[in-house]
Amino acid sequence: LNKDFLIREVAGENILIATGNASQDFNGLITINDVAKFILENIDTCENEDELVGKITEEFDIDEETARNDAREYIYQALSVGIILEG
Repeated sequence: LNKDFLIREVAGENILIATGNASQDFNGLITINDVAKFILENIDTCENEDELVGKITEEFDIDEETARNDAREYIYQALSVGIILEG
């Protein structure tokens, strides 16, 4: 997770807040769902995609294929806008 983004819960919603340098590119708040929040909170501690997918299937009532597809899609989108940094 790019350290210029903070995850907060506001009125029952998961909100991603841009700070520091990221605030120059993002104005306002980004609402994310529970799976996206979980991915952001766990991606830095997982060794690989399989470990992250395993954690997702343990936390949520979804099958492995759905978890993998959802994780890939969200990570791709987050990488493309700088929410997650490679490396």
